[in-house]
Parts: sequence; structure tokens; C-alpha cells
Amino acid sequence: MAGDWGEVEAILAAGVEAGVYSAAVLVAGKDGRPRCEAAAGRLSQSPAAPPATPDTVFDLASLTKPLATAAAVMILVRDGRLTLATRLGEVWPGDGLPEDKRPLSLEALLTHTAGLPDWKPFYSEVLAAPSDERRMLPARLAAHTPLAHPPGTATLYSDLGYMLLQAAVEAAAGTDLDSFCRREIYRPLGLAGLGFCPRRRPGGTHEQYAATETGLIPGRDRPGEVHDENAWAAGGVAGHAGLFGTGREVFTLMATLYRGWRGEDTVLGPPELVQRFLTRVPGTSRTPGFDTPAAQNASCGRFFTPDSVGHLGFTGTSAWLDLTTGQLVVLLTNRVHLGRENFRIRPFRPRVHEAASRALGCAPVGM
Repeated sequence: MAGDWGEVEAILAAGVEAGVYSAAVLVAGKDGRPRCEAAAGRLSQSPAAPPATPDTVFDLASLTKPLATAAAVMILVRDGRLTLATRLGEVWPGDGLPEDKRPLSLEALLTHTAGLPDWKPFYSEVLAAPSDERRMLPARLAAHTPLAHPPGTATLYSDLGYMLLQAAVEAAAGTDLDSFCRREIYRPLGLAGLGFCPRRRPGGTHEQYAATETGLIPGRDRPGEVHDENAWAAGGVAGHAGLFGTGREVFTLMATLYRGWRGEDTVLGPPELVQRFLTRVPGTSRTPGFDTPAAQNASCGRFFTPDSVGHLGFTGTSAWLDLTTGQLVVLLTNRVHLGRENFRIRPFRPRVHEAASRALGCAPVGM
């Protein structure tokens, strides 16, 4: 029955018991309006850890890609400073961009069709560099990494592409990605907490953060510091990872995108611009910044239509928006706190989304 959220709450609680995560928050709604906020578990495995609440701050991991980097490109397109056809060589800061990277379009980078490898362990080289050189070193290293395949011939999900996008955004914006997103997007929407490096902000040390794990760099165990090694080595602000926020904040930003899709002018720009960023690029499974549901075993379950956009984050986060039905589900967890090889969330995530779809009245009767 639509509106019955007991099944969702029970599944979230079962996820704690099954070792999917220690903390989870779900915010779900329809037509841009939240209808349910639910939380389960504790901020860490410690029995003394505080319980998770809707105010818990999560490391959003790769949700950074659509909600910071792609959103920043959208703003810069709105302002006429970039276009999706802009080539990397037109906006690269300074000299030294290899010839094979100069023709790459921003659209190709946003849709992971630029031919770049998926991931490289840049953090060791970054940490060995002088501190004042670290921030943009991942982008320079990405620029000098050989392509994995010719641009436009395949889709390969790539952190490196978003490292390059960060450099392009900051060159066009004249400021760092964090400051630009806060000024142009998050603050106008009233999202005071959404952003990078939360512990460095006033009051940031007193926030309630969901714990992650040390990861590949020994000694990193402070909640509120980015889990991604390449982002952490560069100082916490990166185009591919580093964003922190609550479920409510992610929901609000996704709901703003939905209003733009439906024809409303928003801080992100006019409807036709938002619609362009939420429309699948021909020949790919992606929009400029977002993924779309897989044909089989989609992470958003069976009841989101093909006209949906979303993204996952390595720490255990996700956001899915159905552009046809208006259903929106944000699920934030800290699954890596129980080990980065803990992939119990893969079969678990669709169950949560299907229960939420039923409660929102977006599932077929009897399913």
C-alpha cells in the first residue's frame, strides 16, 4: 500500500544486522517533495557510537561527480564560459597538456567516453610531492596517463576523466571547485553543510560523521576525512570524490534537478540546460554526469523506469531519480566501514529501492 514505510525501515534495520553497513539513512519522495526520512544503525561498529540520524554526514564518494563537478560544468555552461563541446585543450590551465588529451570534449569526459583508464594509484606520488603542489597534481598525472582506448569507441567509467574536469572547471571559474559549488549552487539552495573538507569548516569537528575505513593509506581513521586515497592526498577537494553531505541535502539538490527537468527555472539554469544534462547521450548509457539504470539487476531495482538518472558512490551511497514517475530515493550508507571488499550492498540496494517504490505508489500492483 502506498505510504507504508514500515517495510523500508525494516530492511534498513536488517542491513545493520546482516553486516551491509553500520549506518544508513534513506530519504525518499515524489515530485520533488520528501515523504520519508529513515535511519538505521550507528556511526561506527563501536557499541558506544551514537545512532545514525537524518543529520548524519556521509562521505558521498563518487556522488561528487554529478553533484559537484557536473553541476559546476552546468553552471559554467549557463554563464557562457564553457560548452559541452569545449575541448580540454581550450581550457587547460598552463602548458604541458599532451596532444592526445587536447581534443577531448567536456561531454566525453562527463560521459566516460574519452578513453581514459578507470583508476590509478596517484596518491603515493602526490604525497611525495611538496605540499603546495599536491592539489592539482592528480589532474596533471591523469593528463599524462596513456588512453586505454581511442576516444568515443567505448564507455569506461573513469575517475581520471573527472580529475581533468576539475582542472577545466577551476580554470574557467577562476576559483577552486569547492568554493565555486558553495557559492553558485549549495548556498543558494540553503545547503550549508554540503561541500568538501567538512572538518575544516566552522563547527565541522562537532558534526556526526558516518565512519569509513583507513583504506590504502595507513593511519587514516578520522571520520569526516575523505575515504578516496587520491582525493585525500590532494587535500580533500577533487573532481571525482570528496563531497560530504546529509541525505536531506542530496535529496534537495536532486529535487532541484527534477524541477528543472519539469520546466522550472532554478539556480542551476534554465530548463533546457538541465534537461540537456539529464538526457542520455546517444550511443552511451550515460547523461553528462549521471548513469541510467542497467537493463538487468539495476541498483535502483525493478520499478524505476528507463528514463531515470542516478549515481553510486564507493563508500555505499546512491541517488536515483525517475524523470517519468517523479520518484526520488537517496540511500547513504558507510558499507566500506566494514571493509572495502564488503559488497553485500549490491543485492541489498535494489531491495531498499523496490520497497521505497512500493511505498511511493510507483510499483505495479502486487509486486
